[in-house]
Amino acid sequence: MLVISFSLTWVYSGTRASTMAMAWSLTPKHTNRVPFSTVPSLEQNKEIVGAVSRRQAASTAVGAILSSSSLLLPWISGAAEEIPVLYDYENRDRKSNRDALIREDYWFMMGKAPPRLLTGPIKQDDPQWNAFGSCSTQEGDGAASNSCTYVSLKQRFPIYSKYGFSIALGAKEYAALGELLRKASRESKANSTSNASSLLKEASSYVTTPPQQSPPPPVDALLKMVLFASGMLTSPNYNGPNKRLLVARYYANEVGFAVREVSDAIMQQDTSRAIAAWEYGRDSWNSYFQIVNEAVTPKVGDKFDLIV
Repeated sequence: MLVISFSLTWVYSGTRASTMAMAWSLTPKHTNRVPFSTVPSLEQNKEIVGAVSRRQAASTAVGAILSSSSLLLPWISGAAEEIPVLYDYENRDRKSNRDALIREDYWFMMGKAPPRLLTGPIKQDDPQWNAFGSCSTQEGDGAASNSCTYVSLKQRFPIYSKYGFSIALGAKEYAALGELLRKASRESKANSTSNASSLLKEASSYVTTPPQQSPPPPVDALLKMVLFASGMLTSPNYNGPNKRLLVARYYANEVGFAVREVSDAIMQQDTSRAIAAWEYGRDSWNSYFQIVNEAVTPKVGDKFDLIV
C-alpha cells in the first residue's frame, strides 16, 4: 500500500512571500502487499481509512493554501501560461561577438551596449582638428558642416541605390513575419493547434534559407545593413569607425541575432519566445533606421519606414 507524504515549504523574504514549493513523494508503506482478491482484515481496514483520511486532509490543506495564495501572491495565481516569460536579450552573453555579423560594433569596442530602442538621433563625433593635416568645422549653406564627418552625396547616392531597396524589403517582410507570429499565438490560445502549426510553418520561410536557394528578404538584408551603414556614415577624412557607425553596426548585429532566435523558436514551436525575439528585432531595426535615416536626404532617396 502506498501512502502519500506531503511537505510544504513557505519562504518569506522581507514582508512578502517570495517562494512557495510543494514536494510530493510516493513512499511504500509495506513491502508485503495484500492480494486484491483477499478481503482486508479489520486492522487493514482501519489503516486504509486512516490513509484516505490523511490524503483528504492533505488535499484540503493544499486547496486552502492555494486559495489564500491568490490573495497573498497574486502573481502566482491563475494558469501557468498567463505568467509572462521575460527574455533579457539585450543583456545576454554575446560571447565576444563570435556569432555577430561584424565583430567591431559599439558593444565590442566600448564595452557597453546602447539602449534597446533609440527614439531619436544620437550625438555624433565632432572632431576639431587644426589646418595642418586635418579637418575643421566650416560654415556653408547657412549651416556648419564638419569636413571630418561629412559624407558626400557622390558617395551616399550609389550606396543607397545598391542596398536601399533590399534593406527596405527586408524590413517590410520582417513586419509581415510579426503578423504571422501574432496570428499563430491567437490560434494557439484558441486551442487550434493545427492552424497554429501551419502559421508557424509559413513564418519559418521568412527567416530560414532553404538549401540551394536565395535567402529570404529579412536574412538577405542583414549583411547589406552593415555595408550600407559603412558607406553612408564613413567620411574619407575620418580614420576609423565613428560613433554612429559603431552604433549602427550594433543594431544590425542585434537584428541578425533576433532573426536567428525567431528561427530557432519556430523550430521549437515556441510561439511566445518567437514573438519576444521578433519584438526585440523590431526595436533593433527601428534603432538602426534612426541612425542611417539622418544620412538619407531627398537627393539620396526615401527614408526608411519604421516597423510598427
